[in-house]
Amino acid sequence: ARAYENLGTVFESLAEYDTAKEYIEKALAITIKIGDRQGEADAYEKLGTVFLHLAKYDKAKECYEKALAITIEIGDRKTESDTYKWLGDLSFLSLADYNKATEYLEKALAIKTEIGDKQGEATVHGSLGKVFRNLGEYDKAKEYCKKALKIAIEVDDKGSEATYYGMLGSLSSCRCKYTEANQNVRKALELASNIGNRELEAFCYYQLGLIFVHLGDFVKAKQHFE
Repeated sequence: ARAYENLGTVFESLAEYDTAKEYIEKALAITIKIGDRQGEADAYEKLGTVFLHLAKYDKAKECYEKALAITIEIGDRKTESDTYKWLGDLSFLSLADYNKATEYLEKALAIKTEIGDKQGEATVHGSLGKVFRNLGEYDKAKEYCKKALKIAIEVDDKGSEATYYGMLGSLSSCRCKYTEANQNVRKALELASNIGNRELEAFCYYQLGLIFVHLGDFVKAKQHFE
């Protein structure tokens, strides 16, 4: 079962979600057959994430809820918190149910803080930042993003650090604080360039282009868009 699940994770990381689904479903069938509740919960959680990527949101929710029920039953706090986080992201991304998303994410955050999962804590802070940004509550969003950034710096996670600087830059732009936005996005760009994250690098150049449009410097805006 573990081998199938690992293969599923590999194919998921390669964005080959249909193949990932096949392997994780095989792993799930075995864990149910042998009565491995922990393995079953892990498989349901991973399968939920694959369905999330495939935009099959009802199936994703069903899998996450099954994983959650098992993790609560067996006392696996780490997977329980991960599942609450995924349910929060699902509520936010697919259903635009921000109240439910906040409820799930706050449960995830409480558990991650309790068990000392610093990296997970930062991720949930980041997700809450996105929720409040979409609600137009930019001060709250900034507060969560700054908490996420602080942890990312503490644990020396350069990729997350770059992401949160980018998010803070985007939030500053939303609040028309373009000098602050420029500083944050440039920090994100430098980190993204150093770690070779081309996707984030492109996003930063796009953000900088928008900032210069707002500042009325169309020459610099064009340079960054290019």
